[in-house]
Amino acid sequence: MTTHCPFNRLSVLGFRTLLIYAVTVCGECPSANAATSPQLKPINALVAQDFYCNAGYDPHECEQHVAKLKAVLISYPVRAPKHWSWVLVRSEDWQALVMRLRLHPSSPAFTALDQHETFLEEALFVPQSMRANELVRDFHAPSGQLLSFAVSHELGHVICSDGSEAAANRIAEQLRSGKYPECVKSLAPIDELYWHSHLSGLPHLQ
Repeated sequence: MTTHCPFNRLSVLGFRTLLIYAVTVCGECPSANAATSPQLKPINALVAQDFYCNAGYDPHECEQHVAKLKAVLISYPVRAPKHWSWVLVRSEDWQALVMRLRLHPSSPAFTALDQHETFLEEALFVPQSMRANELVRDFHAPSGQLLSFAVSHELGHVICSDGSEAAANRIAEQLRSGKYPECVKSLAPIDELYWHSHLSGLPHLQ
């Protein structure tokens, strides 16, 4: 999901102000670096990416979830642009955030292309949680694949700088198949209809 309309200038500035006080930078945690040291070489591919957790996020869980996110990101053949920010938000704070930005309340992820930021709900990293169970039920996706589906879809928007939901689903499928994505800035109406009727990702991660 992208946020061209809901993310107006005032809401972005307000939320950035919130993040100044609220965010924890997990990439600087010594234990986080130690935990990912066996994967140091591939993780270096993400050295220009920024990873954050919002205020109240348990530091240890932040480290673990960021490590999971990095593992998913390096499994794909392409990367997000340099200095892209990935922000993990506690599930208990998620609804207030999406309501404030006027996004779909069921969506567990969204991307602000202009701000180079992608936001992911905590439930994507905790398959045993009640919220994750809701996502599995609503989107008919296996709990173990929720994070992969969400990240690949958001990367579909990011890599091609395209707000089209159908195009993002198309790119996501290519990424999960290990293929280098073909960016399509716009699809013909018949193609748009095809991808909307053959979604393999989460419906509201579109």
